[in-house]
Amino acid sequence: MKTFVRHAVALLAVTVVCQGSLALAEDYYWVTGGGQAATSANDEKVAKPAQSDCAACDPASCCPEESCGCGSCCPGLGLGCDAYPPRGIVGFAGFDSFKGVSDGTFQSNFGAVAGVNSALGLGNRGIGWQLGVSYGVYDFDGRSTLNQATSQQQIFVTTGFFRKARGDQRLSFGIVYDWMCNDQWGIYATSPTLGQWRGQVEWATSGSNAFGMYGCVRDLASAQAFQGAVVQTRGISQVNLFWHHKFEMGAHSHVWVGGVQTDRLNGQGSLGDAVIGASFEVPVSDRLALYGNAQYMHPSAVAGTVAAVEEGYNVGMGLAWYFGGHARSNRINGKCGLPYMPVANNSTFMVDQNLTQ
Repeated sequence: MKTFVRHAVALLAVTVVCQGSLALAEDYYWVTGGGQAATSANDEKVAKPAQSDCAACDPASCCPEESCGCGSCCPGLGLGCDAYPPRGIVGFAGFDSFKGVSDGTFQSNFGAVAGVNSALGLGNRGIGWQLGVSYGVYDFDGRSTLNQATSQQQIFVTTGFFRKARGDQRLSFGIVYDWMCNDQWGIYATSPTLGQWRGQVEWATSGSNAFGMYGCVRDLASAQAFQGAVVQTRGISQVNLFWHHKFEMGAHSHVWVGGVQTDRLNGQGSLGDAVIGASFEVPVSDRLALYGNAQYMHPSAVAGTVAAVEEGYNVGMGLAWYFGGHARSNRINGKCGLPYMPVANNSTFMVDQNLTQ
């Protein structure tokens, strides 16, 4: 429990930093969603003169590099990302359900998740830094495991750098490090802290389609004592090919398929032989969007008791809130200053676990 308290304190500190970043952003940009630049006059924000009239929206003068901020009102879908805002923060909250080998033959875990994902642009080349955290509570009424009266708690922290394509560029990529901090995790009710590297690269073929690859490489593992034995826990490396699609109304989706590592902690083959997943986000206003994500790992074992233990999945959905009102964009990579990669979850961070003597 002491370990989890330290994790909670760290989460609070990161949240304070993110809120400070938001306050700084609002000093220079309106929060109505247009991304219009502002200056200070007598402690009040005053709009800077626009370079073009967004009501008229001349496509020739409304490229995302311009400071008029009307790139999102131009017709059609475009390459690159909208130049504004140069920094941003997105909050999210929803429901989540997952199951993995750490749950053995017991039921899946259902709970609620909330978090924030923030980013800061570094220069004018589309390079940025992102930092995000999430907190989840599962099995509110206890569970049929070795520690039945407790709920399972989980914190994810993701930070790293990215580069979004700008103008007529097509290449975007990012690399982050993910931490997973658990309390009362799995059937043995241990509290492992795990880490992994995660990277993504994509190439836009048009303003509505991009194709790429994302992968995870396990790093920090855990070994904890349990009733005279040792519970070993580590991440599962995976690699996936994906299709990123942007819809005319501003929504976007990812669909991916791939595979996972071939070795297990107990040396008895792989957990799965294939992974398939999808995610989407649909803006319903300048500030509010609906999101969803799902992934399934098909077990390598034939259908039966072993396969039922080895299969893994994660399904989540909820609401995302864009502070500053930048949920809508007609660019395939959205706003340049918003995060490129999502905060880790139980899809992008799968886990292997084994009890040894």
